[in-house]
Amino acid sequence: MIAAADQAGWNARKRFVAMADGRRLAYVDSGGDGMPLFLLHGYTDSSRSWSLIEPHLAGLRLVMPDLPGHGLSPAMPLPAVEAFADDIVRLADALDVARFAVAGHSMGAITAFALAARHGGRVTALASICGSLRPDLLADTALGAEIRALADPIEPESRFLREWHRCALPVDADFIRWIAREAADMPAAVWQALYAVLEATDLRRAASGIRAPVLLLAGDEDALFDAPHRAILHAAFPRATTEILAVHSHNPHWESPARVAAALLAFLTQRMHP
Repeated sequence: MIAAADQAGWNARKRFVAMADGRRLAYVDSGGDGMPLFLLHGYTDSSRSWSLIEPHLAGLRLVMPDLPGHGLSPAMPLPAVEAFADDIVRLADALDVARFAVAGHSMGAITAFALAARHGGRVTALASICGSLRPDLLADTALGAEIRALADPIEPESRFLREWHRCALPVDADFIRWIAREAADMPAAVWQALYAVLEATDLRRAASGIRAPVLLLAGDEDALFDAPHRAILHAAFPRATTEILAVHSHNPHWESPARVAAALLAFLTQRMHP
């Protein structure tokens, strides 16, 4: 039986690496000699986003950063997914990891696409979980208006955050409490600055330069990056391995960590042994 993740002890596992501009990037490194897999979390989450799936990926070396502005990593003065991608390369250099696979969720998947486009020689395989190449399709939604209206302090148990973290299937309640607390700890200005980044991002042209094998995972009840987003991804990566999970939301790695881990392992194993 796989033990539950230690949510209370998650932050104590974090280490820090200095970036060129003096910021420190927080990360969790599972260690070991297995294939390095960098796991990039979504908007307003942290490396904790991967705590439920980590036990199901035993045998891999998992490197799970807190992207800038999230968790214990301070925000960038001028955030951009391309700059996030460059931070991941600096982290890999600091860990002496020359080449690695990368899996990202939502904003983390967007960052992974930018990473593979900018640093293609470093990326052996890329998995997108509920990702998008053009997240600006959300610009005129009610969600965007709610985020622009956020003000400090943000309450972890507010209606907004309950809806923000709503899933189609049950998720570990202790995990959700911690992830909501961390999202609430992010200043409203950081929420808004990062949302503006997503509104301004369009990676359709950059995607044409990605040569790494691609896995596209999505939930069929994803209310954020839904069918139009998936259509753009399929057009950009017609040879990608694709799996749509029925009755899953925008967070399938929370809802079904074992199933998502199995899809990742099957994809990565195929890359190792074609």
